[in-house]
Amino acid sequence: MSDFRILLIGDSDSQLLACEALCQSPSFQGVDVTINVIPREGTPDVILSRIGRLSRLWRHDMGKLLTHPELQGFDAIGVYLTGSKISDFRIALDLLPESKRPLLFCGFNGVVLEKFLEGMSWRLGYDLISLSGPRDREAMERMIQHTPYEQQRSVLVGLRRNGPLEREWSAQAERPRQFLFAEQVVMPSSQEDRAEMVRILADLARRSPDWQVLIKPRIAPGESTFHALDAHISETLRQSIGQPPENLKIDYRPMPELLRSSRLMATVSSTAFFDALDFGCRPLVMADFGINPRYGSHVFAGSGVWYSLKDVVDLDALDQEHPDPDQQWLSWMGYGDGFHPEDLVEALSDLKNKPRQRLKNKSGYLTNANLSFTQLRRNAETAIQARNWEEAASLLMLGTLLRPTHRNVARRLAAVRQLNPVSRALLLLLTYRDVG
Repeated sequence: MSDFRILLIGDSDSQLLACEALCQSPSFQGVDVTINVIPREGTPDVILSRIGRLSRLWRHDMGKLLTHPELQGFDAIGVYLTGSKISDFRIALDLLPESKRPLLFCGFNGVVLEKFLEGMSWRLGYDLISLSGPRDREAMERMIQHTPYEQQRSVLVGLRRNGPLEREWSAQAERPRQFLFAEQVVMPSSQEDRAEMVRILADLARRSPDWQVLIKPRIAPGESTFHALDAHISETLRQSIGQPPENLKIDYRPMPELLRSSRLMATVSSTAFFDALDFGCRPLVMADFGINPRYGSHVFAGSGVWYSLKDVVDLDALDQEHPDPDQQWLSWMGYGDGFHPEDLVEALSDLKNKPRQRLKNKSGYLTNANLSFTQLRRNAETAIQARNWEEAASLLMLGTLLRPTHRNVARRLAAVRQLNPVSRALLLLLTYRDVG
């Protein structure tokens, strides 16, 4: 498979983690992989460093990527973007001749907590959609039944993201009395709820003096994320309880290292629940905020390991009584022996050698996005303002493919391609039109 070339595209820390997880699977290690990180403020350097060690790394803006001369040399392109950009990429690539288009696939990063149907509406029409498990496939099949997208192909890749299974429940007693809480940036989102969450953890630590209670922040202080964050968890801790108990600490070590050394792990709704299983740490769900779709906790309602940490006697008692997650629920979610990223590579390899009919957007049905000519022009003007001439030219070139007879776009394209700064500035002034 080393001659099979895959390009993965991501633009947020969350989506890049999905690309990283794929690259770490055994089947992808035999594939020639390139990852393109769409440049955005807030991409953590640590993630860029990690994926740079796993694959070839590109840093092209969307317009430059869509017109990159090497794009047609890939066998398959995996698009892990957010919102309408998933659909925009597919429609833009449809401008290429059929014979020159690589296979297109896309997927989700971990557990889909909310807005699954909206997320799916951007993805319909791809050659292959990767899903976590039967839960997501059942929802997709209900959505596309009796529509032009009824033949949409999908593959289940599962929620096991950390290579060979390290689950060794027999070794639990040998681990230190360590309880890990996986923080999420916006779940819960309000400062009032986040302060209450911290107080609950502090009280649990006080009731369990023989245990270390660790809070693993989603990001380090000073790092940015794509979610609005009023205060870092360390600041919330300081403001909420002042001096924490001695056995409550914030720990920035990598999640795998913390999971390998912890007996128990709690979360409100993070995919880290399944990572804990990978590393032999028993996960549970913090039920103190109820079954709340706003926090994604409703997804874990059938897990069998719901606990109100406010009501737990202490961590010794929890350690003794805590059961395994419900096996039927785990399989339904996609955590089990039958789901592997390897199946994605195999499905793409099979599709490569088969004639394929692409599913097209049909007005009035489930997909609601078309490549916006006006948005292309707006993005090109933004690039011009930033003096990013290559990106502006790429976006305007896509505009000329959509509207070959549109004279102003052709003129703007000629202007940004001018190498002489004075000529370029004059032509840009003469061809300027307000596009809103």
